[in-house]
Amino acid sequence: MTLRDDYEAAVRGLAEHVAALRRAGLPPEAIARAVHAERRRLAIHYKDLTPEPYRSRIAARTIRVYGNPEGPSIAFLRAQGKTWEAIIAGATRPGPPVGLVPEEG
Repeated sequence: MTLRDDYEAAVRGLAEHVAALRRAGLPPEAIARAVHAERRRLAIHYKDLTPEPYRSRIAARTIRVYGNPEGPSIAFLRAQGKTWEAIIAGATRPGPPVGLVPEEG
């Protein structure tokens, strides 16, 4: 498996964490905050493992899109109109691969 495959598997694996939190009776906001934090932790971890020049390309895109190198904050997502359930779903879904080629513009 590639590093990207490992990352995607880890992100999809967050769905199990969500299910456990739902079984425990946590409200959607608490689940969203917990799984979002774990997703950001995973993103940071895998970005740290990513070799150059890909790491720099990913960081540049992340800053351009979300305003910081760690990805979107809860406040950013809520300002975009995301519900707690949408934040939960997004946290368990890997985004498209980036950084493989330099971006233009």
